[in-house]
Amino acid sequence: MTARVVFAMVCFGLFAAAAQVAQPIAYSHQKHLALGLQCLDCHSMADIGPAATIPSVSKCMLCHAMAATDNPEVKKIAAYAAKGIDIPWQRVYSFEPHAFVRFNHAAHLRAKVECATCHGDMTKADTAQKLVNHNMGTCLSCHRQKGASQDCATCHY
Repeated sequence: MTARVVFAMVCFGLFAAAAQVAQPIAYSHQKHLALGLQCLDCHSMADIGPAATIPSVSKCMLCHAMAATDNPEVKKIAAYAAKGIDIPWQRVYSFEPHAFVRFNHAAHLRAKVECATCHGDMTKADTAQKLVNHNMGTCLSCHRQKGASQDCATCHY
């Protein structure tokens, strides 16, 4: 591999890690967490199932039917709700299909892995963005530190 190829791969990796996904609503994790909300308040099911759900518009409207109704972003949420369609949030974290990763949020929460371990400090983040790059090295490092299984079949199918 030439130095140019390595340099390009490193640059692309850094760019990809820093890239932000355009979201339909400028949702501020920082503001909502400062109000005392917890990750599971919006990302339900993470403690009992494999996936942390992306909040539905009806979940947002539980608070925003009355809170901050003059805010332009909340007005966008209300418009989605009025049309009866969910907000088309863009998923920020996922594994490439060819990695054949079977990730289970609930198992990690039961093991007392904090959300910030894999998602970064969302108290300092506004819109959803990828703050932590997931790869086999980061996962294996954490499994070693926590004494979790390092058997391939634990994570891959």
